[in-house]
Order: sequence, then structure tokens, then C-alpha cells
Amino acid sequence: MKAGVVAGIVAALLTAPLPAPPQDLRQSQTSAANAERIESGSVLSADGQPVAYRIRLLPVSSFPDLPGAVAAELNRRGCMIPQSFEAKQPENVIHGAFRAAGSSDWAALCSSQQTTTLYVFFAGQAESPIALRSQPDSAWLGTEPGGSVFGSAWGIADRSVAELRSTPAIRRGLTIDHDAIDDARLERSLAIHYFEAGRWVNLRPDDAGA
Repeated sequence: MKAGVVAGIVAALLTAPLPAPPQDLRQSQTSAANAERIESGSVLSADGQPVAYRIRLLPVSSFPDLPGAVAAELNRRGCMIPQSFEAKQPENVIHGAFRAAGSSDWAALCSSQQTTTLYVFFAGQAESPIALRSQPDSAWLGTEPGGSVFGSAWGIADRSVAELRSTPAIRRGLTIDHDAIDDARLERSLAIHYFEAGRWVNLRPDDAGA
């Protein structure tokens, strides 16, 4: 065979597109990404006793109302959405006007590598979410009365303008005209994050930090 023909064959092989993975492999990869998981382990209680925990983590696909760009960014960051031990339906992804009156924003708890971060996605800024704070997945645990295995006790919820204005135990002196994010250890609200004049403030009167 002539050298020119051989060179042409080699060039064609090098530039040919790689074959797509088999359909069943692609389906299994998609199924794995869309499957819920359980994170388990143990921590020491205040009195030094081991406490077992199991935290249910849902894939981003469990929240079909999320805008595509926000869902894509959460997936890019390897996020799973932790569920509290009280959860009866998918939770810890919320929608509200968190930046200003009339805005359409989202917030979510993102668990990745055993650390959960509270992210806020302002409208039109899906690729640059604000990380309000982070902590280990096992930092806040709780269980139903009489339960022996603990689960996550971290929950977030949107707080409307009407709720904020009618709640006496919040900081005053701000113009409350849009929603806030209630950041709670179940049964106990620890922070109400409110965006004002380009910064986050905490409306809880017992903690004036952001």
C-alpha cells in the first residue's frame, strides 16, 4: 500500500468523532444523577455518647419548578438537597422576592461533600449565587420524639412582607418591602436574612449579624 494512502487512513481515524456511549450506559448515568441518596454516620453528643444519623438527600431534579439555569448551576456544584427529619414532601428550595420588591429569586440548601451551603440566586444571576453560610451536614441534627436515629434539623422558608411586618420580634428601622429567608434549626428560627442596601442583615433582634 502506498505511503500516501496509509497516511490518509491514519488521519481519518484520528479525526473521526468518538462513538457515543451505549444508550443503556447513558441512561444509567442519568438515573444515578437523579437518584436520592442517604448520608449516614455518627457524631458525639454533648455528653460524649455516639449519635447515629441518616440524612436524606434529594437530587435537583426533584424540584421541577426551578429555572433551568438555577438547576444547572446547582448540578454543576454537585448539589443534593438535604431534607429535614420532619419532611413530608421535597423541601429546602424556596422562591421569593429576596433582592427587592417584585424580583423573582430562589434559595436552596446545597449538600456537597458532607457540607451544606445556603445559596441565594438573584434573578438573572444564576451563575453567581450568593453563599450566605455553610456548615457540616451533621451540625444540626434532630429526631422525632422517641426516635433513635437522627436526621437533619436545618430548614429554610420564605417570609413574606406581611409576615415580617406583623412579627413583633424582629429588628425595626428598615423599610420592609420584600421577602426574607427564614434560616432555622427546626422549631427555632435562628436568622431571618433580609437584603437591604446591597448587604444582608439579620432581622432577629437577638443577633444583629448578617
